[in-house]
Amino acid sequence: MKRALIVCLLLAGHAWGQDTLAVRQNTLPRRPMPVQPSTPLRRYIATGMVGALLGGSLVSSYFDWWQGADRKFHTSDDGMFNNYSLGIDKVGHAYTSYFYFHTFHNVMRWGGYDEHSARWWAAGTAAFFAVSIEVGDGLSDYGFSFGDLGFNMAGLGYGLAQTYVPFLRNFNFKWSYVPLDGYRWPPRFTDHYDAHIYWMTVNVHNLLPDDARPWWPEFLQLAVGYGVDDHQTRREGFIGLDLNLRVFRPTQPDLRLLVQTVDLFHIPMPGIKTTGGRSPRYQWIVWN
Repeated sequence: MKRALIVCLLLAGHAWGQDTLAVRQNTLPRRPMPVQPSTPLRRYIATGMVGALLGGSLVSSYFDWWQGADRKFHTSDDGMFNNYSLGIDKVGHAYTSYFYFHTFHNVMRWGGYDEHSARWWAAGTAAFFAVSIEVGDGLSDYGFSFGDLGFNMAGLGYGLAQTYVPFLRNFNFKWSYVPLDGYRWPPRFTDHYDAHIYWMTVNVHNLLPDDARPWWPEFLQLAVGYGVDDHQTRREGFIGLDLNLRVFRPTQPDLRLLVQTVDLFHIPMPGIKTTGGRSPRYQWIVWN
């Protein structure tokens, strides 16, 4: 199980390295991971997993984007949501930092770190990664983007806020990626922006009054998404369903961490797709 979990985390890290009301306590969709018995070995493994994910992502970024670059530090402004990708890259920056924060936080809690330490080490490490990416871009042809960094900090800030405000855990950020020409290795995620969809999910069951909750399954959520089509020339909007994997609440620590990691991704489900200049279309499974 540990081996499968580490592979899952490293694969996710390679992906992100390329892109620059009252709530019932027992149904919180993203409650902090329970602290595990603290042993030196467990802490070493958790620290190593965080370091491997961070280091692997930075190394991947170097070879994908900066190798051979020799520019003086400079900034760039690509137009935010009217840029070459219609802003899908900006949403991706926000999700990247959100993903890193929750992953680092969950891994450190799995390793036995207390909540305060896990929370702030995760925030600091995710912020360090975001700044490092922009500094690397600033020394390459891409340029340091205050807009990109601002979206990174927004995603990180929202993830951090979720650990303080239980109500926010009813609204979670997810990502799906299904390229029409199939998956490749090594992946080049920014070559296929049309395959990205960024989702905000809503835990309907948890938001309903107590007497209405039995009518809505706990595992099923609503989701709204944003994507692009036709080589980033058309905006797309999505309304669909999402699976809340956290309802399974495994007690085994390794399995619980794996579920928490997978739940940061959107599993394709039925939905409605709207593309600029076209009629809305219902899809049994929304791939992209």
